Amino acid sequence: MSKPFVNLRGIPAVRYQDNNAAVAEVELWWQATPRWSLLGFTGAGRAWGRRDTFSQAETVSTVGAGFRYLIARKLGLHAGIDFATGPEGRAFYIQVGSPWR
Repeated sequence: MSKPFVNLRGIPAVRYQDNNAAVAEVELWWQATPRWSLLGFTGAGRAWGRRDTFSQAETVSTVGAGFRYLIARKLGLHAGIDFATGPEGRAFYIQVGSPWR
């Protein structure tokens, strides 16, 4: 069974995991045209429990930007690409819909 982990764009999946995990992320959109949008985001997270207490655990943070195109107006469905930088390097993501769960 897998443990909770820090799930943020720019952080490798399951890299920071322990008995508990917490994340906070904010995303800001700018509607450039009726179909095209630009966005920026940042987030931070921490995993703790078995090895560290909450205050001892390392906080990891990310920052990034991307764009979206409205591919289905009636459904409100966007697709695009995000570029993120985290503590271990850069990553890019192809997004369809929302990256938020």
